[in-house]
Formats: sequence, C-alpha cells, structure tokens
Amino acid sequence: MKKLILILFILINSLLFAENKSNKTSVFYPYLMYSNETSLVLGTFFMHTSRPENLEMHIPPTSIIFNGTYSLKKQSVLFLEPEFQFKQGKYSISVPLTYQNWPSSFYGIGNNTEEDSEEEYTMQEVELQLILKKRFTHNWEIEIYYEIDDYKILKTESDGVLDFGTIHESKNCFISGTGSSIIYNSRDNSFYPVKGSYYKFENSFFHEFFGSDYNFSQHKIDMRKFITISEDHILAFQTLFTYTKDEAPFQKLGDLGSKMRGYNSGRFIDNHRLIFRSEYRLFPWKTGFPKRIGFAAFIETGQVAHELEKISFSELKCCGGVGLRFMLIPEEKFNLRIDFAIGNNSSDLILTSQETF
Repeated sequence: MKKLILILFILINSLLFAENKSNKTSVFYPYLMYSNETSLVLGTFFMHTSRPENLEMHIPPTSIIFNGTYSLKKQSVLFLEPEFQFKQGKYSISVPLTYQNWPSSFYGIGNNTEEDSEEEYTMQEVELQLILKKRFTHNWEIEIYYEIDDYKILKTESDGVLDFGTIHESKNCFISGTGSSIIYNSRDNSFYPVKGSYYKFENSFFHEFFGSDYNFSQHKIDMRKFITISEDHILAFQTLFTYTKDEAPFQKLGDLGSKMRGYNSGRFIDNHRLIFRSEYRLFPWKTGFPKRIGFAAFIETGQVAHELEKISFSELKCCGGVGLRFMLIPEEKFNLRIDFAIGNNSSDLILTSQETF
C-alpha cells in the first residue's frame, strides 16, 4: 500500500505542474521511490520541450531535462541535458552533464561473481559529453562526440580489493576521448515508438592524447525493433553488444546492472557484454484520463565475459517483470515508468522517466 501511495503522489503532482502552450510543454514533479539499492529516494524532475509544427515526430524536440535525486543512503545524482535542434532537425547539439556521489557495491569482475564477495565503496563521478549530430536522410544520421569522465573513489572497505588497488582502476582516474556513431532510425516516435527500427553502431577512443589516464577503445552495437501487433499493443526488442579493447578502468567496463532491470547498477562487469531485451507494451484505454495509463511486461537476459569466446548461452543471466506507465506529455508520448523486476536472487522497484529503450 505504501508503494501505491507514492505512485499516486507522483501522478497528482505531474498533473498539477504540467503546462502545455501550443508546441511548448513543461512538466515538473517531485517524487518519492524505494529500491533495495537506494532505500528511500527523494527526487525532482523537470522537462521543457519545444517542437516546431513541421518537425517530424521521429526527431526529438528541442528540450531541457533536469533530474535530481537524493537517497537515505546518502546517494545523490544530478543530471542535466539540453538538446537543441536546428534547420528542422537536420542538425542537433546536446550536452548531457551528470554529477554522481554514489555509495555502491563492488562484487568483483566476471560473469559469476558471488553475492558474499560484496564490498561497499563510495565513488564521485562527473561526466560531460558534447554530441553533434547530422541527419543525412529521413532515416540515416551520424554523430560525433567528445566525452570526459572524472572518477574519484572517496571511500572503500579496509582490506578489500578496491582498497588494495588490485582492480584496474580502483583509485582516482580521468578518462577523456572522442567517438562517432552511425545511426539508422525508422521509428515513428523518439520517446515511445510503436513501429520501426533503430540501429546504432558506435566507436569510442580514449587516449592520453586527449588527457586520459588510460588508453583503450570501446565498440558498441544497439539494435531495436518495434512491432505493432494491433492498435495499442506493441512488441519491442533490443540487442546490446559492447566490446572493450585494451585495459579500461572498471568504471567503464560493460555491466549488466545498468541495463538489466532486477540487478543493482555495476552488478556483473567485464570487458565484453551481450544483452537481449524484449517488452510487451499496452495502453488499453482510448478516452479521458485513463488513456494516459499503460502497462508493460518484460524479459531480459545477458552475459559479460573477459574474452569473446567465453560468451555462451548457458552462462546467461535473466530477469523479468511488469511495469506501469503514465503519459506525462501526451503530445510527445513521453512517459513516467515504474517497473518491478526480479533477477537471480535479486529484485528491484524502478521509477524513472522515458522507456528503457
């Protein structure tokens, strides 16, 4: 019942603070949530969008997003992302900035680390990206970006592997590099697609030439497919693959927890990552206030490995769950997402904005 009260509190606030003026929309709401990793969380979310009348729906609007959270475990995150569209979406610039002070847990590196190997640590992270995107055709895009990450481990358990510095890199480090992506996007909407595909092929390079403490590269593939079964019944699929070359700090390794619901962030990390996700989405009502309420059910599976040949279907981790959706901005199909997920010996309740993919 307490969880239900928190959800209602969020929905009521979103209605009170939502504002819509022609092609400009603003949403603000405070919220409360609880999860195993964070305990009770206090947060606030703000989003302002501006969409020219002739900007196609598969192109995101000019927007400013702010999200701030603080938990009773003294975890704090501040996220700010302005994104600007130019020449009817032909060009865009976004500058996501994240500050995070996050007491967390480290279980070691590998796909089969044990729960009893958990050790607590606190890390402060500042991440900044500058992303420039150009759309060549209706479906094809290319982006280039520059990224910096400043990691400071503020606290570790005495006599733990992070305290001894045996994990690379278990102390402070500065990461800097550049990258590029080729994107094919045939989705009908950027926030809640009901049909189409999204394929992203990304390569990033971090090197001392850019001031980085470590030299390594990462190569990522993100493939998504959206299928309309019938009106308002959607199937969504995603495949994620991450390949890390050379020795990267553990903060930049591929992990399952950041993508697979039901696991704490940072759970199961290694050089390479493969994840499959599927989701059934439904907004059953057609009129009135209920049409803004939807539901979801999902299954996810994945693995991390130190070497590519070690990836095996017998080593996959799994999770699944159900979710509630509330359409904060109906014109953009921008949703509040509440998911309950169960993984291997773990479970979690997640509240955030936007679909997971």
